[in-house]
Amino acid sequence: MPDPQRFRATLYAVGINRCVDVPARVSRALGGAAHIPVRGAIGRVGFESTLTPRGHGRHRLFVHSRVWRTLGVDRGAAVTVTLEPATPRPVAVPPLPPDLRGVLGRRPLAARAFSALTPTLKREVIRWLTAAKRPDTRERRLEVGLERIEERYQRQRRP
Repeated sequence: MPDPQRFRATLYAVGINRCVDVPARVSRALGGAAHIPVRGAIGRVGFESTLTPRGHGRHRLFVHSRVWRTLGVDRGAAVTVTLEPATPRPVAVPPLPPDLRGVLGRRPLAARAFSALTPTLKREVIRWLTAAKRPDTRERRLEVGLERIEERYQRQRRP
């Protein structure tokens, strides 16, 4: 297991969320996967999270409000972050609905993009799709959802 990684970063906002950018050297030391489960601390407040891809081998850490509010910090604050790999908690992914399975079989890019999603995001996509009450809504969600997933996949793989 790699040594805990420490770095200084500035807290910033993405919408209502607070984040810090994880340096590329830290991303590499933690395994460099697309989504990296971690445990760590900012200041004296511990947490578990998953680093999300930012591009160019870097990741973003979304900081829960419990952490930044406990510390009394917000956007623009410099914080010290300590991270180490964590064992991901298993997430139950429901079976693929037949219509989604069929479309993924016909769209190789969509199939690769869907398989690259985290289990949590796969579960949410399936829930969103199956929550549609009308067939035309479900078809539209299937098309729009897969287009967005493909775009996200291609964006994450740009150099």
